[in-house]
Amino acid sequence: MELLGQQLAAGIASGAIYACVALALVMIYQAIGHVNFAQGEMAMFSTFFAWQLMRWGLPYWAAFAGATVISFAGGVLIDRLVFRPIRTAAVLTQIVMFVGLLALLNSAAGFIWDFTSKPFPPPFGADPLLGSRLVSTHQATMVVATFLLVMLLYVFFRNTRVGLSMQSAAENPASARLVALNG
Repeated sequence: MELLGQQLAAGIASGAIYACVALALVMIYQAIGHVNFAQGEMAMFSTFFAWQLMRWGLPYWAAFAGATVISFAGGVLIDRLVFRPIRTAAVLTQIVMFVGLLALLNSAAGFIWDFTSKPFPPPFGADPLLGSRLVSTHQATMVVATFLLVMLLYVFFRNTRVGLSMQSAAENPASARLVALNG
């Protein structure tokens, strides 16, 4: 029975990660109108940056902050150099660019960091939560962080001017432009 409880807890924790991935895919799709096939590789590249910063001696949260800044800059660069020039191109051209970016990032990460798995420490440790062998601190943190993220996004999209504008522009871009919202 204990094994069943551990598997359920692990499944819920993994589901929280999948929920974050799905949320990211939906938000990107709503923003640009296409599925970004390279999104996983972009996240992997960011994780490798954090791993490399920790190897150079930075503590976990400093590496996290550094990787976030580097990833933001990389995302802006990719948007300006790759996606904006092809925004009005045919759908197939855009899909080919997404797949090409996926291949480029995957190959670049392998070239820079090798194609082997690297150990990455969990941010809050993997010790049992409150002495329970059922749930680890890492699993509980993933579930709580996902719940908080979803709640913050809900509040943002329902109660802020920017969130409502983004929601309107995603729902009906033509009407949003008519009332001076950029879609």
